[in-house]
Amino acid sequence: MKTKDIVCAVICMDQRLLIAKRSSGVHENIWEFPGGKVEPEETREQAVAREIREELELCVDIDRYLTTIQDNREDCTLLVHAYLCRYVSGEIHLHAHHEYALVTPRELYSYQFEAADQPILDMLQENAL
Repeated sequence: MKTKDIVCAVICMDQRLLIAKRSSGVHENIWEFPGGKVEPEETREQAVAREIREELELCVDIDRYLTTIQDNREDCTLLVHAYLCRYVSGEIHLHAHHEYALVTPRELYSYQFEAADQPILDMLQENAL
C-alpha cells in the first residue's frame, strides 16, 4: 500500500486556532487544519508554508512540530505531520475550503473532524499555545 506524506498547520491567530471546512471532493464538509501533500522536492516545513499560501493566501511561521498521525485509507496510508504555526501576514482568501472559523482549543470538539485527527485535537487541549 502506498504511503503519502501530508502536512497540516495548526495556525494561531489572535489566541485562537484557524480551522477550515473542505469545499469539495473527498470528505467534503469536514473541518480540518489546512495543509496538503508534501512534494518530492520540498521539506515538510516548506510544504506547510506553500500549502497555506495556496489555500488561504496567508504567511505563517512554524513554531514547532506537534505530532505525526497515521491515517489508513482504503487505497493508501497518510502520514499527517502537524505543525504549530503563528500567523504573520495576509488576509484569508479561501481556495480549497468554503468556510473557516477561529476557535479556542476547547471549541474544537464542537466541529466535525476526521477520526484520525483526534490525537491532534487531544494534544491541543493539553498544551499551551
